[in-house]
Formats: sequence, C-alpha cells, structure tokens
Amino acid sequence: MSKIRYIGVLAGLCAGLTAFGASAGEWQVVEDSSRVKFTFIQQGSRYDGRFEEFDAQIDFDPSNPAAGRIVGVVQTESVKTRDFDRDATLQDPDWFDTANHPEARFESESIEKTADGYVANGQLTLKGKSNPATLSFTWEPSESGAHFLGKMTVNRFDYNVGEGWNDTSFVGQDVEVEVDLELTQ
Repeated sequence: MSKIRYIGVLAGLCAGLTAFGASAGEWQVVEDSSRVKFTFIQQGSRYDGRFEEFDAQIDFDPSNPAAGRIVGVVQTESVKTRDFDRDATLQDPDWFDTANHPEARFESESIEKTADGYVANGQLTLKGKSNPATLSFTWEPSESGAHFLGKMTVNRFDYNVGEGWNDTSFVGQDVEVEVDLELTQ
C-alpha cells in the first residue's frame, strides 16, 4: 500500500471515529435554545405554559438506544402560563404543591427505536407520586450536537394535580408535554 493511500485510509478511519464520538455518550442541554412546554385545556380553550428551570441528563447513542438513559427534571415553581393569577394558583397544594414537591422528574428505564423515532419508557414523579410514563422522541444530529424533541401525555389525575378540580369541562384531564432540547457533548 502506498504511503499516500495509507494516510488517506487512516484519515478516513479517524473521521469515522470522530463522527461516531459525536453521536454517542453524554449530552449537555444548551439552555438558551431549549424549552419544556405544555398545553392544557381550561374552559374549552387551549393554553400553553412552560417551565423556565429544568435540566436533563442524557446518555444516548442512536445506534444503540437500548444502552441509553434519560433523566429530566423541572422545577415546578418555575411554571409560567402568561397569567399571574394562574401561575400563583399552580403553586398551591391542590396543584403542584411546590413547597413540598419542588421538582417533577422523568427517568427512563428502557429506550427503543420505533418507526418514526424512539420511545423512552420510565417513571414520571410529580407531586410525590410515581407512575409509568412514555416519552416519544426524535433525535437529529446537528453541526453543534443534536436536537431532541420529545412528547408525552400526562393524566393530571394520576398525580393528584388539581385536587378538587375534577370537572374536566373546566380543567382538562390530559396535559400534553413537549421537551425541545438542543444538546452538545
């Protein structure tokens, strides 16, 4: 093998290993361009909200999703719905009870590839109650890292969120959660 061809093969191998390294392992959240949002129904109208303080620990390689792990935590006190009174009410014991339960946490137990992305099955802990939860997500590599877009539906009754507010025509039962993260290694 000529020296030039050998260097070309070696350079190609190094580039391949570098590309693999950029898609495997632990990822960090880019806070400025990441969001945790939710949509809920109140009196028949859809409203959006978000959590301003959150973090995630993501150890993921799209070529081996089963070896991955996802842990996401939001600070419930950081909830914002663009309505001061509603935001204050969500802090109360009937809702998030932020004084006693300052965090909501999702922790994966398994991750698998699906036809249109991935599914992380795990436990969601909210207001002191843990239940099985499923986070469907897509994963797209980018020049600076990766883009993670996850969605799950949360039944608020499973976590005693909105205790006493059982009339679903006033406040809906299901809350759609979207986790939109830019990640770097």
